[in-house]
Amino acid sequence: MTITEVRIHRLGADLHHRFGWSLNWTRRRTATLVEVRTESGLTGWGDGFFGGDALIKHPEKVIGRSPFEIEAIYESLRPESERQSRRGGPVCGGLDTALWDLTGKALGLSVCRLFGHVFRDRIEAYCTALYRKDWHHLAQGLAAEAVEWKRQGFKTVKMKVGYGPDVDYENVYAVRHALGADCHLAIDANCAYDAGTARALCHRLEPLRIQWFEEPVLADDFEGYRRLREATSIPLAGGETFDADRLARHYVQPKLVDILQPEVEIVGLTGARRIGHLAWLNRIRIVPHNWGTAVRTAAILHWMATAPPITEAIAAPSALFEFDQTESPFRDAVVTQPPLLGSESSVRVPEGPGLGITVNTDAVAKYREELIVVR
Repeated sequence: MTITEVRIHRLGADLHHRFGWSLNWTRRRTATLVEVRTESGLTGWGDGFFGGDALIKHPEKVIGRSPFEIEAIYESLRPESERQSRRGGPVCGGLDTALWDLTGKALGLSVCRLFGHVFRDRIEAYCTALYRKDWHHLAQGLAAEAVEWKRQGFKTVKMKVGYGPDVDYENVYAVRHALGADCHLAIDANCAYDAGTARALCHRLEPLRIQWFEEPVLADDFEGYRRLREATSIPLAGGETFDADRLARHYVQPKLVDILQPEVEIVGLTGARRIGHLAWLNRIRIVPHNWGTAVRTAAILHWMATAPPITEAIAAPSALFEFDQTESPFRDAVVTQPPLLGSESSVRVPEGPGLGITVNTDAVAKYREELIVVR
């Protein structure tokens, strides 16, 4: 079985209402689905990057090869380097996921079974929502929305911050008290602050029982992360924008954060396995970032099904993943049976070969704004 074609589907759609975070506002959602075809008729799907110029300029790195060469293909798609330096980290998460999906289908096994020991068949989800909207009173709007997510069954909710320390404190205080003691709250600044400002904000927020503070400073402000981690009792989280190599070097090995948040869009399932094992060895908790379609969610569920417990304690922290609940016209539409929140704030790992999902090609065509075909 050989790979004959890679099809890159760039999706996009307008939103009914804009929403914002510390860096920007948006009225659109976009995503990239990667479809890998073979001469046997089997097809694999992934959500995320496809390798960029490394694939476009050198299709032979993928076309004509066996889909079982997953890790070799992953390595071949590293970007070129300058003289006397190592090549860059692979950024081909969507293509890599599609190869795992394809291999599972060929062997009649789910991706999590390909990975090895399966620890769980359901993964606890935390709700990503609570963005900035055009409310007259932001804190009140966020608090009311938070209560609705709790009512729908989420045990952990994450909100956006980064609008200035005073505004942040008012918003977090309102949401924390609206949720009550039986629902966890995390915050995400999207790299809005310098370390000193973030430290001062942390001191104000510590009594509010924050589960983690995500991206308080720029992703490459490693010294800022170190200073902040020494100064606050709130766990720090980050890593969504880095490839697997940079995560290993700058976040895991120096134990820069308490919670690592790899993005499968970038690292793929091959990188996820590598970084996951390294994080476990260094006793760093993995909570994957997830801002894509149901195809990406399925990949994350299979990965987290095989993530070993961070400790052997009865009350060890749950395996947890991000379940985006913001408006997206195509997020769930691109599969026939999207993952759903079930009991105990958890989502079942899809069953069946590969990722265990069926892509709705009509929906992909409906929301597709560009198609790139590599042969």
